[in-house]
Amino acid sequence: MNPIDVNLEHKPNIKFCRAKVEKVVRLSDNEYENYLQSLTDYHDFILDNAELMRKDKNGVYHCLLVTGENHRDGILIEAEGYGFAWYSSHVPDAAAFLYDSLSEAGYRLAFLVDQFVTRGLDSAQEGYWEVGFEKIREQSGLELGENPFLRELMADMIIERPEVAEVYIREDCFSVRCRPEFCRDHQKEEIPESREMEYEAFAETLDAIRPDSREAAAVWYEWAKELEEFDKGGEPERAGKKAEAFLDEFAGCFRDIQERHGDEVAGQVISLAEIRSCIFPWEMKLAAEHLAAGGSVHDILPMSKEGVLEDFSDEGQQETPVQSM
Repeated sequence: MNPIDVNLEHKPNIKFCRAKVEKVVRLSDNEYENYLQSLTDYHDFILDNAELMRKDKNGVYHCLLVTGENHRDGILIEAEGYGFAWYSSHVPDAAAFLYDSLSEAGYRLAFLVDQFVTRGLDSAQEGYWEVGFEKIREQSGLELGENPFLRELMADMIIERPEVAEVYIREDCFSVRCRPEFCRDHQKEEIPESREMEYEAFAETLDAIRPDSREAAAVWYEWAKELEEFDKGGEPERAGKKAEAFLDEFAGCFRDIQERHGDEVAGQVISLAEIRSCIFPWEMKLAAEHLAAGGSVHDILPMSKEGVLEDFSDEGQQETPVQSM
C-alpha cells in the first residue's frame, strides 16, 4: 500500500460526527500547504462561504472541503459563522469522501480482493492459485471479462497485498503467485521438527552452569510457556513450538555463552529470571556481550524493550511480536 498523509495524535479522543460536503474549495498547492499551518487564522474563502456551514437539527455538520490542486487529502471544516475553522477534520482521501458511489465501489472491491486472497492462500498449489471472472460475476455482479479497466484495477489491488508476489491477467481469470512465506502448504512444509528438553533436564543444565539455579529454572520455564502461547497466536489447536522446545533453545544459549564468556557471565544471564527479566533466545548473545563488558543485569530488560539486543543472525531464529516478561 502506498503511503498517504494522515494526522496521527498520541492517545487521541475520537468523536465521530455526521458530515456533508456543501462545497469544495481547491487551493493552489502552496496556498493549501500554508493553510494547513494556519487552521485557526481567518481566511477570506471561509468568510465568503460562511452561510453554507452549519449544524442542522439532525446533528449533521454541513462543511467545506478544502484541498490542494495536486493533493489527495483535504480538510473538512465547519466555521460556525466565523472566518476560521471552528471544527475541522483531516480527510486522507478527499475523492472517496466526495463520491458515495466511489466509496461504495472501493469497499466492494476491497472486500472481494480480501476474500479471494484469503481463500487463494488456503488452496494454492505450489504457490499459485486462480480466480475466474465468472466466479467474480456470480459473487459480485461485476463483469470483468468486458471491462479491461476494472480488470486492471482489481489486478493492481491484488498485487498490493503483501501476500502476493505476481498477478497475471488471463483470458478468463486472474492467476496469482503468492509469496512463499504466506502459502499454507509452504508453512506446513517449513515448520521444522523442534528438539525438546524436559524441565528436569533443563534445571540440571542450569545447575551445572550456576549452582542453586532451581528457582531461576522455574521462572525460565514460566517464560517458555508464555512463548508457547504466543507462538500459537491465540489458537489453542494451532501447531506451534512447545515450551520444552524453548527450554532446549535457552539451554543451548546458556551453554554457548558459557563457552564464549565463562561461567560468571552465563550465570548472570541465567540470573535474569530472578529479577523477572527473561529475554528471548536471539537476545542472549548481545546481552552476554554487554555483561562481559561490565554491564549490569539490570540494564538488560530496558535494552530488550528498546530492541537493541535483537540478533537474528543464527539460522532458524524468527522475530516474535511479544515483550520480555
